[in-house]
Amino acid sequence: MNEKVIDFTIGADPEFACVNRNNHIVTANDYVNEDDEDSEFGADGCGVTFEIRPGPSKEPLQVVHNIHDIFTRQVIAKPEFLKFKWLAGTWQHGYPLGGHVHFGIKNNVIAHADAVSFLDHYVGVTSLLMEVKADGKKRRADGYGCMGDMRVQDWGFEYRPMSCWVSSPYVAAAMLCLSKTVMYEVLNNSKFEWHKFAVADDFYKMDQARVLAKFPEIWADITKMHLYQYYKPYIDLIYFLVTQKLTWLTTSGMRESWGVVNFQPCITNKIDLGVLWARYNHEGAVAQ
Repeated sequence: MNEKVIDFTIGADPEFACVNRNNHIVTANDYVNEDDEDSEFGADGCGVTFEIRPGPSKEPLQVVHNIHDIFTRQVIAKPEFLKFKWLAGTWQHGYPLGGHVHFGIKNNVIAHADAVSFLDHYVGVTSLLMEVKADGKKRRADGYGCMGDMRVQDWGFEYRPMSCWVSSPYVAAAMLCLSKTVMYEVLNNSKFEWHKFAVADDFYKMDQARVLAKFPEIWADITKMHLYQYYKPYIDLIYFLVTQKLTWLTTSGMRESWGVVNFQPCITNKIDLGVLWARYNHEGAVAQ
């Protein structure tokens, strides 16, 4: 590793869809202020799908916590969201869903085009293997999520090829931790032996068979990266899903996976502190 460690923040603005009991898509602009681009819970550019904007952090797991907090605050403020089915993934009801990841890295630290190339060959291609192939082809044929897709921002750059990984906190943690691990290695280990595994058609045509054949090599490189051992419990979910040929969509449902339930009883029911204090003293006496 280099003598001087270069660290950076990571963030995201993933998109997801909601459908009602009739399986009709819910229009985000009907429920959020479309003009408030700074809101943590808003609509994406099309105005139909929702977008969440968690606060960035140097710790990717904190970003996962921030996402959960946004979901929690939203259903407390607007319990009607509990009536909807929440959908992540790649393509839902005719709309593409993105899982853009933000890197607080300026162009003078590393050329953004070079940074995105590294991400493509380790993060982008890996995400392809967990998507539904037909949905991935639709999203990319629509012009989204192709190899090298990025956007320069004032604070750094936005990596855009991945579809929406907020199907569960476990998948979110896996993808954010992998993103952090790869970019940390790029910035801090000039001696790492990098490889190129993908071509543009792998993304555009969702050539999962070609990428899967290279996955053992991709994974071998990932496990050699400095932060892999630190984030191993989270990143290893990717290995399980890919080798078992599973998608990152959960059977229990997105909202359920995040543990977003009706919090109103917790808020409206008054807790008698006297009862709690008496219970504490009783248990303390028994323990003695």
